[in-house]
Amino acid sequence: MTAFPKDDQAALRAFYGDVGTQQVRLQLPYSMVLAWDPGKKINSLLCHARVHDSLRNIFANTLQHFGLQRVQALSLDQFGGCLNVRPRRGGSSYSVHAWGAAVDLDPVNNALRWDRSRAAFARAEYEPFWKIVEEQGWTSLGRQRDYDWMHFQAASL
Repeated sequence: MTAFPKDDQAALRAFYGDVGTQQVRLQLPYSMVLAWDPGKKINSLLCHARVHDSLRNIFANTLQHFGLQRVQALSLDQFGGCLNVRPRRGGSSYSVHAWGAAVDLDPVNNALRWDRSRAAFARAEYEPFWKIVEEQGWTSLGRQRDYDWMHFQAASL
């Protein structure tokens, strides 16, 4: 397992380099639906080269554990984004998405400011998914801070 940096601008830049660089294409083990355009599917995404293998493992292990029908029923195939060179919401520092080292899934049912009382990903049936994510060294903002349950990142808090 890769030891990912702390979610700090200097540490992120030292580990990943300049924002938006060193991006590679990850072939997904199952198709995903674009959350903002449900009529479109993707079979790959861009992510940072240093997270490629762990992110591939997250999605492959998710498919292996749940099976495709359950992945779809749990909306783990609802893609909300990965690489997006932008500042954090409400801030001026870069989001971990700017390095292609964060993923959002199912934003419709896991809105940014929702806590565990509303977010779908806070429910017990998602526990195996979060264990898969954490086994690869990734961090869930929902599990760590109880907001932004759609988001997981290759950076510790």
